[in-house]
Amino acid sequence: MQVEIEETGPVERLLKIEVATAEVDAAFEEVFKGLTRKASIKGFRPGKVPRSVVERVYQDQASQEVLERLVQETLPPAVNDHSLDVVSEPRLEPGDPPAPGSAFAYSARLEIRPEIELVKVKGLEIEAPELPEPESDPVEAQLEQLRASQASITELPDGTVAAEGHLAAVDFEGTVGGEPFEGGSGKEMIVELGAGRTIPGFEDELVGLRAGDEKGFDVTFPDDYAAKELEGKVAHFEVKLVGLKQRELPELDDELAKDASNFETLEELRADLAERFEQQRTAELERRTREAVLDAVIEANPFPVPDSLVERELSNRLGRAIQQLHSLPREQLMPMLEQWREEWRPQAERDVRLGFLLPEIAKAESIEASPEDVDERLAEMAERSDQPVDELKKSYRERGLLDALHASVVDDRVVEFLVSAASLSGS
Repeated sequence: MQVEIEETGPVERLLKIEVATAEVDAAFEEVFKGLTRKASIKGFRPGKVPRSVVERVYQDQASQEVLERLVQETLPPAVNDHSLDVVSEPRLEPGDPPAPGSAFAYSARLEIRPEIELVKVKGLEIEAPELPEPESDPVEAQLEQLRASQASITELPDGTVAAEGHLAAVDFEGTVGGEPFEGGSGKEMIVELGAGRTIPGFEDELVGLRAGDEKGFDVTFPDDYAAKELEGKVAHFEVKLVGLKQRELPELDDELAKDASNFETLEELRADLAERFEQQRTAELERRTREAVLDAVIEANPFPVPDSLVERELSNRLGRAIQQLHSLPREQLMPMLEQWREEWRPQAERDVRLGFLLPEIAKAESIEASPEDVDERLAEMAERSDQPVDELKKSYRERGLLDALHASVVDDRVVEFLVSAASLSGS
Protein backbone atom coordinates (compact mmCIF):
# COMPACT_ATOMS: atom_id res chain seq x y z
CA MET A 1 0.00 0.00 0.00
CA GLN A 2 1.33 3.42 -0.97
CA VAL A 3 -0.01 6.55 0.75
CA GLU A 4 0.40 10.16 -0.30
CA ILE A 5 -1.01 13.01 1.82
CA GLU A 6 -1.94 16.39 0.40
CA GLU A 7 -2.80 19.36 2.63
CA THR A 8 -5.89 20.82 0.98
CA GLY A 9 -6.86 23.19 3.79
CA PRO A 10 -6.00 24.15 7.39
CA VAL A 11 -8.04 21.23 8.75
CA GLU A 12 -8.45 19.12 5.59
CA ARG A 13 -6.23 16.41 4.20
CA LEU A 14 -6.52 14.40 0.99
CA LEU A 15 -5.16 10.86 1.28
CA LYS A 16 -4.24 9.22 -2.02
CA ILE A 17 -3.94 5.47 -1.49
CA GLU A 18 -2.81 2.86 -3.97
CA VAL A 19 -3.35 -0.83 -3.22
CA ALA A 20 -0.98 -3.30 -4.87
CA THR A 21 -2.23 -5.75 -7.50
CA ALA A 22 -1.57 -8.74 -5.24
CA GLU A 23 -3.82 -7.33 -2.52
CA VAL A 24 -6.55 -6.52 -5.04
CA ASP A 25 -6.40 -10.08 -6.47
CA ALA A 26 -6.51 -11.56 -2.97
CA ALA A 27 -9.59 -9.49 -2.17
CA PHE A 28 -11.33 -10.60 -5.38
CA GLU A 29 -10.46 -14.22 -4.56
CA GLU A 30 -12.15 -13.99 -1.15
CA VAL A 31 -15.18 -12.18 -2.52
CA PHE A 32 -15.72 -14.64 -5.39
CA LYS A 33 -15.35 -17.59 -3.01
CA GLY A 34 -18.19 -16.20 -0.93
CA LEU A 35 -20.33 -15.43 -3.95
CA THR A 36 -19.78 -18.94 -5.37
CA ARG A 37 -20.99 -20.54 -2.15
CA LYS A 38 -24.25 -18.60 -2.13
CA ALA A 39 -24.81 -17.92 -5.84
CA SER A 40 -28.28 -18.79 -7.12
CA ILE A 41 -28.31 -19.07 -10.92
CA LYS A 42 -30.94 -20.88 -12.94
CA GLY A 43 -29.65 -24.19 -14.30
CA PHE A 44 -27.09 -24.76 -11.53
CA ARG A 45 -27.41 -26.28 -8.07
CA PRO A 46 -26.58 -24.00 -5.13
CA GLY A 47 -22.85 -24.04 -4.49
CA LYS A 48 -22.11 -25.74 -7.83
CA VAL A 49 -22.04 -22.70 -10.11
CA PRO A 50 -18.79 -22.58 -12.12
CA ARG A 51 -16.43 -19.83 -11.06
CA SER A 52 -16.36 -18.37 -14.57
CA VAL A 53 -20.14 -18.00 -14.54
CA VAL A 54 -20.07 -16.39 -11.09
CA GLU A 55 -17.41 -13.92 -12.24
CA ARG A 56 -19.42 -12.97 -15.30
CA VAL A 57 -22.79 -12.61 -13.54
CA TYR A 58 -21.58 -10.95 -10.33
CA GLN A 59 -18.71 -8.82 -11.65
CA ASP A 60 -20.24 -5.47 -10.66
CA GLN A 61 -21.29 -6.70 -7.22
CA ALA A 62 -17.88 -8.24 -6.63
CA SER A 63 -16.13 -5.03 -7.65
CA GLN A 64 -18.22 -3.03 -5.16
CA GLU A 65 -17.57 -5.52 -2.34
CA VAL A 66 -13.85 -5.49 -3.10
CA LEU A 67 -13.83 -1.69 -3.06
CA GLU A 68 -15.48 -1.61 0.36
CA ARG A 69 -13.17 -4.34 1.69
CA LEU A 70 -10.00 -2.62 0.44
CA VAL A 71 -11.04 0.74 1.88
CA GLN A 72 -11.84 -0.86 5.26
CA GLU A 73 -8.49 -2.64 5.27
CA THR A 74 -6.31 0.25 4.12
CA LEU A 75 -7.83 3.56 5.24
CA PRO A 76 -7.65 3.09 9.05
CA PRO A 77 -3.97 1.98 8.94
CA ALA A 78 -3.12 4.91 6.67
CA VAL A 79 -4.77 7.32 9.13
CA ASN A 80 -3.04 5.75 12.13
CA ASP A 81 0.38 5.52 10.49
CA HIS A 82 0.33 9.24 9.76
CA SER A 83 -1.14 10.20 13.18
CA LEU A 84 -4.14 12.00 11.73
CA ASP A 85 -6.70 13.02 14.39
CA VAL A 86 -9.81 12.69 12.23
CA VAL A 87 -12.97 14.44 13.40
CA SER A 88 -15.41 13.57 10.60
CA GLU A 89 -16.38 10.74 8.31
CA PRO A 90 -14.05 10.51 5.30
CA ARG A 91 -15.42 11.46 1.89
CA LEU A 92 -14.28 8.82 -0.59
CA GLU A 93 -13.28 9.61 -4.16
CA PRO A 94 -12.85 6.08 -5.59
CA GLY A 95 -11.82 6.78 -9.17
CA ASP A 96 -11.85 3.66 -11.41
CA PRO A 97 -13.45 0.58 -9.79
CA PRO A 98 -11.10 -2.23 -8.72
CA ALA A 99 -10.45 -4.98 -11.26
CA PRO A 100 -8.52 -8.28 -11.07
CA GLY A 101 -4.93 -8.05 -12.25
CA SER A 102 -4.60 -4.30 -11.58
CA ALA A 103 -3.66 -2.05 -8.72
CA PHE A 104 -6.46 0.00 -7.20
CA ALA A 105 -6.20 3.69 -6.33
CA TYR A 106 -8.64 5.87 -4.43
CA SER A 107 -8.66 9.12 -2.49
CA ALA A 108 -10.24 10.01 0.85
CA ARG A 109 -10.83 13.57 1.98
CA LEU A 110 -10.61 13.98 5.77
CA GLU A 111 -11.11 16.75 8.29
CA ILE A 112 -8.72 16.72 11.24
CA ARG A 113 -8.65 18.29 14.67
CA PRO A 114 -7.34 21.84 14.42
CA GLU A 115 -4.09 22.79 16.07
CA ILE A 116 -4.88 25.36 18.75
CA GLU A 117 -2.31 27.81 20.03
CA LEU A 118 -3.59 29.54 23.14
CA VAL A 119 -2.62 33.17 22.68
CA LYS A 120 -4.43 34.74 25.62
CA VAL A 121 -6.96 33.46 28.15
CA LYS A 122 -6.24 35.66 31.21
CA GLY A 123 -6.76 39.35 31.68
CA LEU A 124 -9.11 39.75 28.74
CA GLU A 125 -10.66 43.23 28.60
CA ILE A 126 -14.43 42.88 28.85
CA GLU A 127 -17.00 45.64 29.07
CA ALA A 128 -19.26 44.71 31.95
CA PRO A 129 -22.75 44.03 30.60
CA GLU A 130 -25.69 46.04 31.85
CA LEU A 131 -29.38 45.32 32.03
CA PRO A 132 -31.91 47.97 31.04
CA GLU A 133 -34.09 49.21 33.83
CA PRO A 134 -37.68 47.96 33.52
CA GLU A 135 -40.13 50.50 32.13
CA SER A 136 -42.65 49.67 34.85
CA ASP A 137 -42.49 48.17 38.32
CA PRO A 138 -41.92 44.43 37.68
CA VAL A 139 -43.46 43.45 41.01
CA GLU A 140 -46.67 45.35 40.34
CA ALA A 141 -46.77 43.92 36.81
CA GLN A 142 -46.58 40.38 38.20
CA LEU A 143 -49.27 41.17 40.73
CA GLU A 144 -51.51 42.35 37.91
CA GLN A 145 -50.86 39.08 36.10
CA LEU A 146 -51.90 37.23 39.26
CA ARG A 147 -55.08 39.29 39.41
CA ALA A 148 -55.81 38.40 35.78
CA SER A 149 -55.24 34.70 36.50
CA GLN A 150 -57.76 34.84 39.35
CA ALA A 151 -60.36 36.83 37.41
CA SER A 152 -63.92 35.62 37.08
CA ILE A 153 -65.97 35.90 33.88
CA THR A 154 -69.40 37.54 34.06
CA GLU A 155 -72.12 38.05 31.47
CA LEU A 156 -72.87 41.64 30.52
CA PRO A 157 -76.56 42.70 30.38
CA ASP A 158 -78.41 42.91 27.08
CA GLY A 159 -77.95 46.23 25.36
CA THR A 160 -74.36 46.67 26.48
CA VAL A 161 -72.23 48.29 23.78
CA ALA A 162 -69.10 46.30 22.93
CA ALA A 163 -65.96 48.13 24.05
CA GLU A 164 -62.25 47.48 24.43
CA GLY A 165 -61.61 44.93 27.16
CA HIS A 166 -64.89 43.07 26.61
CA LEU A 167 -65.02 39.39 25.64
CA ALA A 168 -67.20 39.12 22.57
CA ALA A 169 -68.79 35.81 21.51
CA VAL A 170 -69.22 35.92 17.73
CA ASP A 171 -70.48 33.75 14.89
CA PHE A 172 -68.60 34.53 11.70
CA GLU A 173 -68.13 33.44 8.10
CA GLY A 174 -65.20 34.66 6.04
CA THR A 175 -64.43 34.51 2.32
CA VAL A 176 -61.51 35.51 0.11
CA GLY A 177 -62.47 36.31 -3.45
CA GLY A 178 -65.95 34.94 -2.72
CA GLU A 179 -64.58 31.57 -1.61
CA PRO A 180 -64.49 30.24 1.98
CA PHE A 181 -61.05 29.46 3.42
CA GLU A 182 -59.75 27.14 6.11
CA GLY A 183 -60.36 28.56 9.59
CA GLY A 184 -62.53 31.32 8.15
CA SER A 185 -65.77 30.44 9.97
CA GLY A 186 -66.81 29.62 13.49
CA LYS A 187 -69.53 29.68 16.12
CA GLU A 188 -69.42 31.63 19.38
CA MET A 189 -65.71 32.29 19.11
CA ILE A 190 -64.49 34.41 22.03
CA VAL A 191 -62.64 37.56 20.94
CA GLU A 192 -61.03 39.84 23.51
CA LEU A 193 -61.52 43.31 22.10
CA GLY A 194 -58.31 45.33 22.01
CA ALA A 195 -56.05 42.34 22.66
CA GLY A 196 -54.82 42.23 19.06
CA ARG A 197 -55.03 38.44 18.76
CA THR A 198 -57.04 38.38 15.52
CA ILE A 199 -56.50 39.74 12.01
CA PRO A 200 -55.70 43.48 12.25
CA GLY A 201 -58.94 45.44 12.09
CA PHE A 202 -61.25 42.52 12.99
CA GLU A 203 -61.64 43.50 16.66
CA ASP A 204 -62.11 47.18 15.80
CA GLU A 205 -65.15 46.31 13.65
CA LEU A 206 -66.86 44.69 16.66
CA VAL A 207 -66.56 47.73 18.90
CA GLY A 208 -69.93 49.51 19.18
CA LEU A 209 -72.09 46.46 18.45
CA ARG A 210 -74.70 45.02 20.80
CA ALA A 211 -75.68 41.39 21.31
CA GLY A 212 -77.75 40.31 18.30
CA ASP A 213 -76.21 42.86 15.90
CA GLU A 214 -74.88 41.63 12.56
CA LYS A 215 -72.22 43.30 10.42
CA GLY A 216 -70.26 42.74 7.24
CA PHE A 217 -66.76 44.18 6.74
CA ASP A 218 -63.43 43.68 4.96
CA VAL A 219 -60.01 43.21 6.55
CA THR A 220 -56.61 42.52 5.00
CA PHE A 221 -54.38 39.66 6.07
CA PRO A 222 -50.86 40.86 7.02
CA ASP A 223 -47.95 40.18 4.67
CA ASP A 224 -46.34 37.84 7.20
CA TYR A 225 -49.49 35.81 7.97
CA ALA A 226 -48.87 32.21 9.03
CA ALA A 227 -50.98 30.79 6.18
CA LYS A 228 -48.87 31.82 3.17
CA GLU A 229 -51.78 31.49 0.73
CA LEU A 230 -53.63 34.27 2.58
CA GLU A 231 -50.78 36.77 2.92
CA GLY A 232 -51.83 40.28 1.89
CA LYS A 233 -55.27 39.19 0.69
CA VAL A 234 -58.55 40.94 1.48
CA ALA A 235 -61.12 38.87 3.38
CA HIS A 236 -64.82 39.66 3.76
CA PHE A 237 -66.50 38.64 7.03
CA GLU A 238 -70.17 38.39 7.95
CA VAL A 239 -70.33 38.54 11.75
CA LYS A 240 -73.05 38.24 14.40
CA LEU A 241 -72.35 39.34 17.95
CA VAL A 242 -73.88 36.59 20.11
CA GLY A 243 -73.04 37.97 23.55
CA LEU A 244 -70.67 40.02 25.69
CA LYS A 245 -68.74 39.10 28.81
CA GLN A 246 -66.08 40.77 30.92
CA ARG A 247 -63.43 39.79 33.39
CA GLU A 248 -63.94 40.79 37.01
CA LEU A 249 -60.54 41.30 38.64
CA PRO A 250 -60.20 40.56 42.36
CA GLU A 251 -58.99 43.21 44.77
CA LEU A 252 -55.24 43.49 45.29
CA ASP A 253 -55.26 42.44 48.95
CA ASP A 254 -54.32 39.71 51.40
CA GLU A 255 -57.11 37.46 50.11
CA LEU A 256 -55.55 37.50 46.65
CA ALA A 257 -52.17 36.58 48.16
CA LYS A 258 -53.76 33.61 49.94
CA ASP A 259 -55.62 32.44 46.82
CA ALA A 260 -52.74 32.85 44.36
CA SER A 261 -49.71 31.94 46.49
CA ASN A 262 -48.47 30.32 49.68
CA PHE A 263 -48.30 33.64 51.51
CA GLU A 264 -50.75 35.02 54.05
CA THR A 265 -50.35 38.70 53.25
CA LEU A 266 -49.92 40.85 50.18
CA GLU A 267 -46.74 42.39 51.59
CA GLU A 268 -45.14 38.95 52.01
CA LEU A 269 -46.02 38.15 48.42
CA ARG A 270 -44.60 41.49 47.24
CA ALA A 271 -41.35 40.85 49.09
CA ASP A 272 -41.02 37.38 47.56
CA LEU A 273 -41.65 38.68 44.04
CA ALA A 274 -39.10 41.45 44.53
CA GLU A 275 -36.49 38.95 45.73
CA ARG A 276 -37.17 36.65 42.79
CA PHE A 277 -36.86 39.56 40.38
CA GLU A 278 -33.46 40.52 41.78
CA GLN A 279 -32.32 36.89 41.61
CA GLN A 280 -33.37 36.75 37.95
CA ARG A 281 -31.50 39.98 37.17
CA THR A 282 -28.39 38.70 38.91
CA ALA A 283 -28.56 35.40 37.02
CA GLU A 284 -29.05 37.23 33.71
CA LEU A 285 -26.09 39.53 34.37
CA GLU A 286 -23.92 36.52 35.18
CA ARG A 287 -25.06 34.81 31.98
CA ARG A 288 -24.29 37.87 29.86
CA THR A 289 -20.89 38.21 31.53
CA ARG A 290 -20.04 34.59 30.78
CA GLU A 291 -21.10 34.99 27.15
CA ALA A 292 -19.06 38.19 26.77
CA VAL A 293 -15.97 36.51 28.24
CA LEU A 294 -16.38 33.48 25.97
CA ASP A 295 -16.74 35.73 22.92
CA ALA A 296 -13.53 37.51 23.93
CA VAL A 297 -11.69 34.21 24.43
CA ILE A 298 -12.79 33.02 20.99
CA GLU A 299 -11.66 36.27 19.38
CA ALA A 300 -8.28 36.18 21.16
CA ASN A 301 -7.54 32.58 20.19
CA PRO A 302 -8.46 32.09 16.53
CA PHE A 303 -8.19 28.71 14.79
CA PRO A 304 -9.85 27.03 11.77
CA VAL A 305 -12.99 24.99 12.38
CA PRO A 306 -13.95 21.83 10.42
CA ASP A 307 -17.00 22.68 8.30
CA SER A 308 -18.52 19.23 8.77
CA LEU A 309 -18.71 19.71 12.56
CA VAL A 310 -20.45 23.05 12.13
CA GLU A 311 -22.90 21.42 9.74
CA ARG A 312 -23.49 18.57 12.19
CA GLU A 313 -24.15 20.97 15.07
CA LEU A 314 -26.49 23.00 12.87
CA SER A 315 -28.34 19.86 11.78
CA ASN A 316 -28.78 18.83 15.42
CA ARG A 317 -30.30 22.21 16.24
CA LEU A 318 -32.65 22.05 13.27
CA GLY A 319 -33.58 18.47 14.18
CA ARG A 320 -34.64 19.56 17.65
CA ALA A 321 -36.70 22.36 16.13
CA ILE A 322 -38.41 19.90 13.79
CA GLN A 323 -39.34 17.68 16.74
CA GLN A 324 -40.94 20.62 18.53
CA LEU A 325 -42.77 21.86 15.43
CA HIS A 326 -43.66 18.51 13.86
CA SER A 327 -47.35 19.41 13.79
CA LEU A 328 -46.81 22.33 11.40
CA PRO A 329 -47.57 21.77 7.70
CA ARG A 330 -44.49 21.04 5.62
CA GLU A 331 -45.05 24.07 3.38
CA GLN A 332 -44.97 26.28 6.47
CA LEU A 333 -42.10 24.51 8.23
CA MET A 334 -39.60 24.31 5.36
CA PRO A 335 -39.20 28.09 4.80
CA MET A 336 -38.67 28.51 8.55
CA LEU A 337 -35.94 25.85 8.56
CA GLU A 338 -34.17 27.47 5.62
CA GLN A 339 -34.22 30.80 7.42
CA TRP A 340 -32.94 29.25 10.66
CA ARG A 341 -30.20 27.37 8.82
CA GLU A 342 -28.75 30.73 7.84
CA GLU A 343 -29.45 32.53 11.11
CA TRP A 344 -28.20 29.76 13.42
CA ARG A 345 -24.94 28.98 11.60
CA PRO A 346 -22.83 31.55 13.53
CA GLN A 347 -24.02 30.10 16.87
CA ALA A 348 -23.35 26.55 15.66
CA GLU A 349 -19.79 27.55 14.68
CA ARG A 350 -19.33 29.26 18.05
CA ASP A 351 -20.38 26.10 19.89
CA VAL A 352 -17.96 24.00 17.85
CA ARG A 353 -15.14 26.43 18.62
CA LEU A 354 -15.87 26.26 22.32
CA GLY A 355 -15.98 22.47 22.10
CA PHE A 356 -12.33 22.55 20.98
CA LEU A 357 -11.19 25.56 22.98
CA LEU A 358 -12.45 24.84 26.51
CA PRO A 359 -10.72 21.43 26.85
CA GLU A 360 -7.46 23.02 25.63
CA ILE A 361 -7.71 25.70 28.29
CA ALA A 362 -8.52 23.06 30.91
CA LYS A 363 -5.37 21.16 29.94
CA ALA A 364 -3.19 24.29 29.91
CA GLU A 365 -4.49 25.52 33.27
CA SER A 366 -4.72 22.06 34.91
CA ILE A 367 -8.44 22.45 35.52
CA GLU A 368 -10.01 19.12 36.47
CA ALA A 369 -13.13 17.62 38.01
CA SER A 370 -13.10 14.74 40.48
CA PRO A 371 -15.67 11.92 40.70
CA GLU A 372 -17.04 13.72 43.75
CA ASP A 373 -17.60 16.83 41.65
CA VAL A 374 -19.58 14.78 39.14
CA ASP A 375 -21.61 13.23 41.95
CA GLU A 376 -22.37 16.72 43.26
CA ARG A 377 -23.63 17.75 39.82
CA LEU A 378 -25.79 14.60 39.67
CA ALA A 379 -27.23 15.44 43.08
CA GLU A 380 -28.17 18.94 41.89
CA MET A 381 -29.80 17.51 38.77
CA ALA A 382 -31.66 14.87 40.80
CA GLU A 383 -33.02 17.53 43.14
CA ARG A 384 -34.26 19.67 40.26
CA SER A 385 -35.91 16.70 38.55
CA ASP A 386 -37.24 15.28 41.83
CA GLN A 387 -35.80 11.79 41.36
CA PRO A 388 -33.41 9.62 43.42
CA VAL A 389 -29.78 10.45 42.67
CA ASP A 390 -28.83 6.74 42.51
CA GLU A 391 -31.38 6.14 39.76
CA LEU A 392 -30.17 9.17 37.81
CA LYS A 393 -26.54 8.06 38.08
CA LYS A 394 -27.47 4.54 37.00
CA SER A 395 -29.32 5.96 33.98
CA TYR A 396 -26.32 8.06 32.97
CA ARG A 397 -23.99 5.08 33.38
CA GLU A 398 -26.18 2.75 31.33
CA ARG A 399 -26.49 5.31 28.53
CA GLY A 400 -22.74 5.98 28.56
CA LEU A 401 -23.22 9.64 29.51
CA LEU A 402 -21.00 9.90 32.59
CA ASP A 403 -17.94 10.93 30.55
CA ALA A 404 -19.96 13.65 28.84
CA LEU A 405 -21.23 14.86 32.22
CA HIS A 406 -17.67 14.92 33.55
CA ALA A 407 -16.59 16.99 30.52
CA SER A 408 -19.49 19.37 31.14
CA VAL A 409 -18.40 19.91 34.75
CA VAL A 410 -14.84 20.63 33.57
CA ASP A 411 -16.14 23.07 30.95
CA ASP A 412 -18.14 24.93 33.61
CA ARG A 413 -15.02 25.21 35.75
CA VAL A 414 -13.07 26.56 32.79
CA VAL A 415 -15.74 29.22 32.22
CA GLU A 416 -15.59 30.17 35.92
CA PHE A 417 -11.83 30.48 35.64
CA LEU A 418 -12.08 32.64 32.52
CA VAL A 419 -14.61 34.98 34.15
CA SER A 420 -12.51 35.32 37.29
CA ALA A 421 -9.38 35.99 35.18
CA ALA A 422 -11.04 38.61 32.97
CA SER A 423 -10.82 42.34 33.47
CA LEU A 424 -14.31 43.84 33.54
CA SER A 425 -14.49 47.53 32.79
CA GLY A 426 -17.23 49.54 34.46
CA SER A 427 -17.65 46.94 37.25
